[in-house]
Amino acid sequence: MVADAGMLDLAMIFGAGFPPFRGGPLRHADTLRLPHVVARLSALAAEKGARFQPAPLLVSLAERGASFTDPPAS
Repeated sequence: MVADAGMLDLAMIFGAGFPPFRGGPLRHADTLRLPHVVARLSALAAEKGARFQPAPLLVSLAERGASFTDPPAS
C-alpha cells in the first residue's frame, strides 16, 4: 500500500528501474491519457490474453476523465 501515486512512481523508479525521465508508470500513463492506455491494454488483451486486461480502477478513472495524479475525491 502506498499513500499516493507519487510514492508508487518513486518506488518503481528506485526499486524497479522505471525510467526516471518518464516520471514513473502512473505519471507516464497520465501523460499518455488514460483512455488511450485503456484502449491499448484492451487491444493487447484481445490479442495476447487476459493478463493485459486493464484494471477496474484504470477503466473507472478513464471513464470519469480523471487521472492518477488528481487529488482524491472527497
